[in-house]
Amino acid sequence: MDDRLSKPLLYSYGIADLFFVMLTSMEVYFFAAFLTDHAGFSLAIFGRILTITSLADIVCALAGGVILQKVTLRFGGKYRSWFLIGPLLFLPFVVLQFTKIGTDFTAAAIIIFGFIISHLLWNVVSAANGSMVGRLSTLPDERTILSSSRAQGMAAGGLLFSFTGMPLIVYFGRLTNPISGFTIATAVFGVTAILGYLYIYRLTTGRDPYDEAAAGARGGGLSLREIVGLVFKNPPLLYLIIAQTFNITGLFLVTALAVYYFTYVGSDPSFVSMFILVTSIGRFVGSLVASWIGVRIGKRKCYWMFLLMAGLLYSLARLTGGTSWGFTLVCSLAMLVYSIAVSMLTAIFSDTVIYGEWKTGKNIRAFTMALMNIPIKIGVFLRSVILSVGLAAIGFVANTTPTPLVVSGISSMITLIPAAACILAAVIFYFGYRLDDKQILRMQEEIASR
Repeated sequence: MDDRLSKPLLYSYGIADLFFVMLTSMEVYFFAAFLTDHAGFSLAIFGRILTITSLADIVCALAGGVILQKVTLRFGGKYRSWFLIGPLLFLPFVVLQFTKIGTDFTAAAIIIFGFIISHLLWNVVSAANGSMVGRLSTLPDERTILSSSRAQGMAAGGLLFSFTGMPLIVYFGRLTNPISGFTIATAVFGVTAILGYLYIYRLTTGRDPYDEAAAGARGGGLSLREIVGLVFKNPPLLYLIIAQTFNITGLFLVTALAVYYFTYVGSDPSFVSMFILVTSIGRFVGSLVASWIGVRIGKRKCYWMFLLMAGLLYSLARLTGGTSWGFTLVCSLAMLVYSIAVSMLTAIFSDTVIYGEWKTGKNIRAFTMALMNIPIKIGVFLRSVILSVGLAAIGFVANTTPTPLVVSGISSMITLIPAAACILAAVIFYFGYRLDDKQILRMQEEIASR
């Protein structure tokens, strides 16, 4: 393998993430509102759907890591092969999440089934994508650039979704009906995700199998119990998961409550498209400067410092008094600095793989990188609980004039909870995760010399 990666590989590795985020944004921004305001489920059924899918999603993330760790597909490489077949498998099931077929009970069952199967499959694909970063390079600066490239793709996906998401839903809804508008738009974004993963499958040709035998010998033959045991021998990884769980929960609350905020607080439902656009621009700008900042001050410092700033900015958003533009601009700044922090994530998780192998002599890269999804899944669950309990506590009723308690409650949920989550994440990471680039290079040298 070449000592240095090519620029096209370094700087366009995030293309798959770009299109994948456009698909997942359908769920992030519209799943909750689709269930209550379009599919017409009661709050009781709405709560059951979110609770069941969120808990199942955590299991799916762990199961996806085990599948990736234990199963080796030979035709394209252990990780690359999933770029080719995974999206083709999960697309039909993602589409089922935005349907209402039959009675409320039947429709809820179909949605839950589609959610669970699609998330099991896309967790495998997502973990494979993260695992490739550690396989492509041993150099900290290249891993930081690859990690930032993924973040740039995700941010660009959010930006493009802000232009295309709601217009596609409305367009297809007018051609068919409001529910089918969501269904068809999801299918369109799914097709683009297939094309994105096909691109990086071709881009990484010959880059995956180079150390397949060695990697398998160090971790592929371990039992599930041994793999889980190795995770608990990796304190930096555990602290990272806890910190990331807090901050991702905050992000999900902002995105899930945006529709509610502009509908019931700002009294301008159409402004949600502008909110998605402006905050996506903020995230994209943050991801563009992240690699420059991360290489210069280090991944660890970059992560906790900018998370702390994001928390402070979310607190300020509560003071905007329900003005759509004021709230949106402050949230955009929060998203910008948040994006700088999380652009380091793939590289930071890759460093915990090296620490784990240095400490134990066992390489469980696939399972470790799959754990990147665990904070997301726990965050989805916590978001669901907070949404269900919070909306019920403030007396929310869909499609009615909001009471002052509803207005105040939604405003606090979308700002103060994310603020606290980001600040807690920064504190936990600062005191718990102590690895820096110099230590990682030394560990890699010791591993190579064994």
